Amino acid sequence: MRIFLLLLPLLLLVGCTGTNRDRYLIEPVASATSVKTGARTISITAVSLPTYAKESGIFIQTASGAIVAIPKADWADDTERAMRLYLVRSLADISGAQVASDPWPLAGVPEAEIRIDVEHMLVDSSNRMRLSGQFSIRRDRAESRSRIRQFDITAKARSSSAADIVAAHGEAWEELAEVIAKAL
Repeated sequence: MRIFLLLLPLLLLVGCTGTNRDRYLIEPVASATSVKTGARTISITAVSLPTYAKESGIFIQTASGAIVAIPKADWADDTERAMRLYLVRSLADISGAQVASDPWPLAGVPEAEIRIDVEHMLVDSSNRMRLSGQFSIRRDRAESRSRIRQFDITAKARSSSAADIVAAHGEAWEELAEVIAKAL
């Protein structure tokens, strides 16, 4: 009985810490864009996100500039992994190339390697999604140039609901895939 009384506060604490949080995935957005690239094989080597975007929570920027989590809303997957896999799928659909994330799973090396560094990935108080940063394309062939490009993409969320904010992220990610495909 004494052990039970000693463990009772711990059991109550554990029972109270469970919270029901909704988890959201970025659903693929079909692109009407088709781009013929000079690369038949493409590797997404890395996606780097700001610290707040790596968190499991979904963050927005308030009118005062504060970055805050949407209550009871989380990403269903690690955001860097989710964005990398989303771009793999979208670039393959847009370009017709074989696209995979690093490490390259096929024999040989890919004709192009892409790294994405995101500096801003938030929906603001006016429901405007902003995705900005730079991407680099590395190619080993002498006739193909490597390059670094900046991007600054906006998409409008229909409302401030978590589902609409997640949909705006998907639209911005799809536009980024189109921008990268055109740069290849």
